Amino acid sequence: MTIILVDSDKKLNNLLSKIEEFSQIGLDTEFIRESTYRPILALIQISLPNDEIYLIDPIEIKDKTGLSKMLSSSRIIKIIHSAKQDLEALYSYTGSFPCNVFDTQIAFNFLSEKSNVGYSTLVKNICNIDIKEGSWRTNWLKRPLSVEKKEYAADDVRFLIRIKEDLEEKLRSIGRYPWFEEEQNNELKMSNIIINPNDAWEKVNYPLYFNSEHLNLLKSVASWREMLSIKYNIPKRWILSDSLLIKVLTSPENKTIEIIENMKQKITEDEKKKLYNITSLKKKIKNKNLSPKKDIEQKCVQVLSYVSDEFKIDSTVIANKRDLEIFTLSCGKARFMRGWRYQIFGKLVQ
Repeated sequence: MTIILVDSDKKLNNLLSKIEEFSQIGLDTEFIRESTYRPILALIQISLPNDEIYLIDPIEIKDKTGLSKMLSSSRIIKIIHSAKQDLEALYSYTGSFPCNVFDTQIAFNFLSEKSNVGYSTLVKNICNIDIKEGSWRTNWLKRPLSVEKKEYAADDVRFLIRIKEDLEEKLRSIGRYPWFEEEQNNELKMSNIIINPNDAWEKVNYPLYFNSEHLNLLKSVASWREMLSIKYNIPKRWILSDSLLIKVLTSPENKTIEIIENMKQKITEDEKKKLYNITSLKKKIKNKNLSPKKDIEQKCVQVLSYVSDEFKIDSTVIANKRDLEIFTLSCGKARFMRGWRYQIFGKLVQ
């Protein structure tokens, strides 16, 4: 495959014209996300069906209009492995959320007893080719790009089209393509990746004994944290990690004060005061510890093991431990009580 560096608007426009000739492309990104709220895009790799690979240098691109249009095109399939962070990085850079994505990691989950395998494992499994790993350790913002970096980057998209065609054929042949589509539509929808501060609480692994009052507090604190992360452009954990956020809501007042005063990120007194005002309401909440019903959970585990063996899918793809705990407390809220999961598992334990 030919590797071509795209480091000007003119070269990008030429590439975008060429992409119009095809219905699918391989796509990957390299980004840095050590100290910022959203990833900083450092490279976009694209493979075409004609065996050409293009490395787009976002640092050198001034006009993002054409790239944004291509990413949001419903005609062109973008084949990505483990797409969530790539989609976020591309959205952060272009302002457009990519659509018509085929996630090879999600697809393979329906064909294997091992879930969420890495790209190199997939290349070996389907193409019987070993590729180098370790490119994630590289500072992708450093210029110029070395020959070795270009090869690393190119390998990340070199086999995507071939892999996608293999996976799609297998999924359709065993009738699981609709499962894949359902899963991908849920996992890769914009609201699941680009978080609205008011919905940030849904990403927190909160205790299942939380009642409506607890959840209202959680929503307020999670939204407060998200908005500050955006304001200061820092990772959420620098303000409060998820575990500390839960402690703020459940600890005695002196412990809560200690946590707030020792946050890594320095915030204003008004911002602290807002959090204090939110957490002061927890004094009025009575904790009611609800424990998952272990007997029901154990029966579910037994059925899950049977279903996993029958369909040769990793059991955690069907239902993880938290799914089972939620089911014992409120069966209707469990993830496996709808869609493809319900058809193969949920209705057996209902």
